[in-house]
Amino acid sequence: MSGETTAQSPHSAASAFSLLMAWGIVLINLFVFGMAGFVLYQSHEEYEERSGIVAQNLSRMLALDMSREFEKIDTTLLVAADEITNQLRRGIDAARLNAFLRHLQGHVPEIISLRVTDANGIVRYGVGVDPKVRIDISDREYFLRQRDDPQAGLVVASPVMARIDKRWVVIFSHALCRTDGSFAGIVYANVSIDHLVQLLSSVEVGPRDSSSLRDTGLRIYARYPVPENVDKVYGKRLDVPELQKVIEDGLDAGSYVSSHTVDGVERKFAVRRVGKLPLYVVVGRAADEYMLPWREQAAKTLAVFLLFFVTSLVASWLIYRSWRSQVAATAELAREEEKFHTVADHTYDWEYWEGRQGEIRYMSPSCQRVTGYAQAEFVADPGLLQRIVHPGDQTLLAGHRHDIEHKDEAALDFRIVCRDGEIRWLAHVCQSVFGNDGQYMGRRVSNRDITERKQAEAALSRLNAELERHVAQRTAELETAIFDLENFNYSASHDLRIPLRAVDSFSWILLHEHALQLDEEGKRLLNVVRVNTQRMAQIIDDMQGFSRAGRLVMAPGDIDVDELVREVMEELKSASAGREVRLELKHLGHVHADRALLRWVMLNLLGNALKFTRTRAQALIEVGAQPGDKETVIYVKDNGVGFDMLYADKLFGVFQRLHGVEEFEGAGIGLAIVKRIVTRLGGRVWAEGKVDEGATVYFSLPLVVESTKSNGEG
Repeated sequence: MSGETTAQSPHSAASAFSLLMAWGIVLINLFVFGMAGFVLYQSHEEYEERSGIVAQNLSRMLALDMSREFEKIDTTLLVAADEITNQLRRGIDAARLNAFLRHLQGHVPEIISLRVTDANGIVRYGVGVDPKVRIDISDREYFLRQRDDPQAGLVVASPVMARIDKRWVVIFSHALCRTDGSFAGIVYANVSIDHLVQLLSSVEVGPRDSSSLRDTGLRIYARYPVPENVDKVYGKRLDVPELQKVIEDGLDAGSYVSSHTVDGVERKFAVRRVGKLPLYVVVGRAADEYMLPWREQAAKTLAVFLLFFVTSLVASWLIYRSWRSQVAATAELAREEEKFHTVADHTYDWEYWEGRQGEIRYMSPSCQRVTGYAQAEFVADPGLLQRIVHPGDQTLLAGHRHDIEHKDEAALDFRIVCRDGEIRWLAHVCQSVFGNDGQYMGRRVSNRDITERKQAEAALSRLNAELERHVAQRTAELETAIFDLENFNYSASHDLRIPLRAVDSFSWILLHEHALQLDEEGKRLLNVVRVNTQRMAQIIDDMQGFSRAGRLVMAPGDIDVDELVREVMEELKSASAGREVRLELKHLGHVHADRALLRWVMLNLLGNALKFTRTRAQALIEVGAQPGDKETVIYVKDNGVGFDMLYADKLFGVFQRLHGVEEFEGAGIGLAIVKRIVTRLGGRVWAEGKVDEGATVYFSLPLVVESTKSNGEG
């Protein structure tokens, strides 16, 4: 009976162990699956929240840009209305009024036509208006609104096909009133929808995202990306109940999710009102787009879980098999373990066995390689082990000896002083040794020379700490400075242009309409005001150009540089009118870059070459290329006034000029823009020159350019 019980015990133990392991594997996998699901849920919510914040930020930026753009158009209409009202008092001078409107329109490139109607809706004045052709707009929505309510202020009408310009436009208008307050007509500006689309595309969105401009009637004014059939979209109402609720609640901003879209794609939308106008910017982000990283993460997490599940099953089977083998070998191991207490003589590490009284029972030959002392010296003098410890680590080792008396194993790193005086680091591990009867027999020690590793770790730690400190400090300073500078430049440029345009316009009015009341000195002073106002406007344009050069979205592609240079020179023909200019165009070949940015670079460099060769009887301009393995170098060389190489470091700085403004016009920003663009394209720029012997500007382009975001630098 006793023998049967004994025979069944291993089987019962194996069954119990198998059941326990199975339950353990199930619980572990359930726990891991639950944790993975929880993490994925949190990640999903974070992606959704982050997408909403991005959409809100984009709508805020677009609404601000639109508001500033519309304020500029409104100011232009008010200036025109003021001039027309003045002329109504004394009789309209058609030639003068058309010249004034042409002048105003020339200062606001966003306006493709600026026109005036009479009280009956007949277009009478403006650029491109033929007095022989009767154009009647009395049926247009904006005319009717202004006629019925002359105090309506700025009216922005839904998109229409312009009857004169024959393209889709959004019309901005102001009413004109006679001195007795009666309605006299309207002044209106046609703004191309293409310009509004360009504003919407100024912020980066994904391939399936969208941005649009709508009014309170849910009519679409502009959309980016541009729909395939604009005639069925622009000016048409697209019912979106969620957007309608935001508008009806009188909110200036809101968000919603809807599939009522032009292309039927469900998106998360952020809506923001444009100033005080009945217009709204709507930015939509497609879930397929912004949730793609989360789906990839979920797939990877599921794959990891499946791998963990399979691994746990395999591991449990291996553990079970190992346990069965261990149970079978336990009795044999107990009989044989006394035979394996001897430490091998030939080990690379320095090892020894210290008895209960501190005597050396064994010392490996490696001790001489590590310390310079022989085995016999340690055996004869056990105190030598303590004396070679570095004075600075004596206390540390004393604490370690105390620890080993209270636990089976302990480890630490400390220094020793070798026979020749060299200081070495040791990784020290010791383990208590007990006999079969449980009696303490001393400790077994292993020492490994880790001097080189410690030296490398210390050097690496110092370098990493210093590098991280410098990088963090400089990066933070640079990012803050660039961000503040870009915001200030962009805001200041926008805010300064409107008052400058008003000063220039009213100065023109004084010179052309009140010339009889001014003496020659007054006229001269007004001309000085106009010249300096226009110079300031040019500086502002250059500042905006410099800021825009760091924010434009790049679209790299293959560019025929020869064709690009010819195109730029054709555009600069007016700058060389009446001059003898010889262009030597070497074979430039093709490069991979953003065409718009590269065209900007060539426009600045060739424009400078024409400007600084103005004093030459014959201007010689050479454009060539030097292809290489990793980059292509393009240069523009001229025979102009040149410059002193002592000041070459200032050449590409903002507002840095090497010639007086009396000699050559300009604000000193052109080459700074060149440097910024070339840097964004992944290249470098430099120049060579001699005074009165011409100059050569070089810039390089890598063979492949990676696209970056618009607010990359800025």
